[in-house]
Amino acid sequence: MITLAITGASGYIGKHLITELARHGGCRIKVLSRSRRQEIYAVESGCNIEVIEGDLRAPETLRGFFEPGCTVINLVYLRNAGQTENLAVIDNLLAACRTAKIGRLVHCSTADVTGRTWDNLVTESTPCHPVTEYGITKLKVEKAILDAAGSCLEVAILRPTAVFGRGGENLNKLAGNLVSGKRVRNYLKSCLFGRRRMNLVHIANVVAAILFLIHHAEDVSGEVFIASDDDNPSNSYADVERILMREFSIPYYSMPRFPVPPCVLSFLLRLLGRNNINPRSVYAPGKLIGYGFKRPISFETGLAEYAAWYRSSFIDRREG
Repeated sequence: MITLAITGASGYIGKHLITELARHGGCRIKVLSRSRRQEIYAVESGCNIEVIEGDLRAPETLRGFFEPGCTVINLVYLRNAGQTENLAVIDNLLAACRTAKIGRLVHCSTADVTGRTWDNLVTESTPCHPVTEYGITKLKVEKAILDAAGSCLEVAILRPTAVFGRGGENLNKLAGNLVSGKRVRNYLKSCLFGRRRMNLVHIANVVAAILFLIHHAEDVSGEVFIASDDDNPSNSYADVERILMREFSIPYYSMPRFPVPPCVLSFLLRLLGRNNINPRSVYAPGKLIGYGFKRPISFETGLAEYAAWYRSSFIDRREG
């Protein structure tokens, strides 16, 4: 039975990952937590999970968590900490992994490390120029992990785009605006952002990508993979808005949209300080798919699932 050691499991991706691991079974799960309260994890009853109290900021608490030959999934990012502390945490993680002689480290990063690029097709080899503290820190964490890759440590890095799904925050602002009834404002935003790519990826596809890298038989050491649903043409502001309006039974705009030219939108995104200012950027998932990965849910199905969750969680509850 494979042993998985998961750090950062209390976050959005982590909770979905553990739920999926519990559904499949066949593995032993160890979770590092600053609290031993197992109920913080949304897992099915009977899951073989062990919550171990420890903190990556305190290396002495990591003894016994990592085991020889185990697979480590790192989902940790300290949002309220600076670059120095996040890099120190990764150094502690890598040192503990080397000492324990683990089998594989799968690190979940973000596509935000790419930063500002004028490439319409972004791949794993696209030069990275992040401008936000989050993107810069995440890229330095990636570099530290990749520098540690070698004969004694097999590492693979996953870069998801904007993750959405049940319980997530991405799309909540757009959904909330659509159901607010302020149609003039929504129409103007649709004209402004209509041509912009949304770069969304469903949580089920991100979790499936992590599971794929856990179980993939071939050596993936030093490899970086983008996880996205960007190859779907509906992954744009106008199409996502249209699908959500349909799912929420909101009539579409009576006036035709007058899309703003991409160069104007790019200028506005720069003024807003956005990390990605190219509205045409598509993050290619081809490398991961080329390795044999298959997404369990289509983009449209994921949007419909999200809309049903949002309706039951916010719209129906408010109306009731």
